[in-house]
Amino acid sequence: MFRRLLHAQTDPPSSRSALRDRFSEHPALMALMAIVFTAFALAVPAAYAAVNRAEETAATQVLTWTAGDDYMKYTSAPTTAVAGKATIVFESSAATGNTTGLTHTLTFDVSNPDYNSDVSLNILASPFDSAGGRHTAEVTLTPGVYRYFCAMPGHQMMTGELIVTAAPGDDTTPPDTSATVSGTKDSAGNYVGSASVTLTASDAESGVAGIEYALDGAAYTGYTTPVDVKSVGRHTLSYRATDKAGNISPVKSVEFTVVAPEPPKDTTPPDTSATVSGTKDSAGNYVSSATVTVTASDAESG
Repeated sequence: MFRRLLHAQTDPPSSRSALRDRFSEHPALMALMAIVFTAFALAVPAAYAAVNRAEETAATQVLTWTAGDDYMKYTSAPTTAVAGKATIVFESSAATGNTTGLTHTLTFDVSNPDYNSDVSLNILASPFDSAGGRHTAEVTLTPGVYRYFCAMPGHQMMTGELIVTAAPGDDTTPPDTSATVSGTKDSAGNYVGSASVTLTASDAESGVAGIEYALDGAAYTGYTTPVDVKSVGRHTLSYRATDKAGNISPVKSVEFTVVAPEPPKDTTPPDTSATVSGTKDSAGNYVSSATVTVTASDAESG
């Protein structure tokens, strides 16, 4: 019956009139169908609008690099982008300041593990090429950081980073975090003299924006290098990470104890000596009595 009502929206007027007469005997059913059609009328345009907005965003993401007479830097370059399809534009022409005919490239680094390596791009451009120095490429970017550079000899200073974030609302997953404590341990598992805490974080969607830590309840501070703890006692180091979409990981903590080092063990015996004194005869013997003085010294434990 519901299917028949849905099809009635495209039926001839005479059919729709007959159907209304048929259902006029059931007011409750007519009221229910009115709600269904209202919800359908509101939901469908909204859904289509959301799809259209997403397609429009993807279609309008154009990232442009330009180069000119300077072989130390690009004339202009984007710094951020949104994950998804993008049109890359690289132009090195008179219009962008290349009046000497220098040849430049826009090359994405795919060999450095510190950067995204999923986009292989190497565009060569000069004012005298067949395209007049303006070239385009279609790529799909993923969240993270891309490093780009000019591969022409002597142009290595032309480099930079493109930070790509997840599309708004796409990344709702916080980063994964972990901590490792290192140092010399005693037989009880305590760290002797000091302990070093190394923090790591990873985020497969928008990428990690930063890591923070707090030692023994102090305020959080940004983490850049391993945290060295030398004060004797029990310690708690709390940590968390934030990704580029703004998601914050749950706070985790690691506990450890630092103890003072024991004094070095003395394995060297003392030095000893003895002297004899008294009155001697011509043969060197002591007459009546002799006094023996014994001494000892130890430079370590005493």
